[in-house]
Amino acid sequence: MLAIERRREIMTILQDGKSVLVSDLSKKFDVTEETIRRDLEKLEREGLVKRSYGGAVLNENTSMDLPFDVREITNIEAKQKIAQKVSSFIEDGDTLMIDSSSTALQLAKYIKEKKNITVITNSLSMLLELNNAENIRTISTGGDLRSSSLSFVGYLSEKAIKSYYVDKAILSCKAINMNKGILESSEMEAYIKKAMVERAQKTFLLLDSTKFDIVSFVNITEFDNIHSIFTDKKLSPEWEQFCQDRNVNIIYS
Repeated sequence: MLAIERRREIMTILQDGKSVLVSDLSKKFDVTEETIRRDLEKLEREGLVKRSYGGAVLNENTSMDLPFDVREITNIEAKQKIAQKVSSFIEDGDTLMIDSSSTALQLAKYIKEKKNITVITNSLSMLLELNNAENIRTISTGGDLRSSSLSFVGYLSEKAIKSYYVDKAILSCKAINMNKGILESSEMEAYIKKAMVERAQKTFLLLDSTKFDIVSFVNITEFDNIHSIFTDKKLSPEWEQFCQDRNVNIIYS
């Protein structure tokens, strides 16, 4: 296994368990503890982890944005199930705005068989995934390419989004909180998502269960602007009542 692959796997483990031990990782990857320490040192320099005695913990700074290649493989099965469920709510002829989230990217393979679909996206990965889809018209927002998320952001991207009105906006977020709303770690990503919500008749929010009851850096929108939340695990009675009071549908994958 290459070092970059090992560090990516370490980040996946941290996403699931929040902390790791050097000794456990050494056994798992069959490398020396010194090798693992070097991996953790590099991840700490990148701002992704905080080293502790004998191991490391995930850096959960509210403005921290994990690299896309890490997010893409984190909770992948849950994201695939969510995307498959969302696809059943997309109709032939729909116009869609889809963000650059790793969960939304999973939707691409499920909508390729739909007919006469238009997708407007700021995601480079989504553009590549839909490149050969015969029944889908794909429109790029353009803008400044943000390498960590493989997304287009900035003035030009926002301006492109605000030129259209669509049936559905499909997006994810970094966190969801009853008191603080729908949240993102990056201001630039948040502005794009906010513009998508404003230009859609319905907004579908795609969230795996790890996103609930945490806080991130900047607000995208409030619950009143969300039509449906798609998630993988049953929510608490408090969350179900909260959404019901705000006419937000909860749809389980």
